[in-house]
Amino acid sequence: MLVSMELTARFTNTYDGEEHVHDEILALPTPTSVDFDEDLQEWSEDHLFPLTGDGNAMDRDAGYFVEILACAECPTLVGREFAWGI
Repeated sequence: MLVSMELTARFTNTYDGEEHVHDEILALPTPTSVDFDEDLQEWSEDHLFPLTGDGNAMDRDAGYFVEILACAECPTLVGREFAWGI
């Protein structure tokens, strides 16, 4: 059974240098110690990456960034940044 936590994340989608930024409050599974051992790579790909993008990169260079802004249940996540497509 996965334990859920609430966090606030800032999503920045960059298309040919143009940034699209928005913040979201999410309920996601809490990372396990194994996730932290893997530097949260698989956890972020499973739970954050699918939420990136806004449909503007169909034929453009794109980069996707997520920064964790707040998380009371797992404060070690705060300040972590994840990036894809760069």
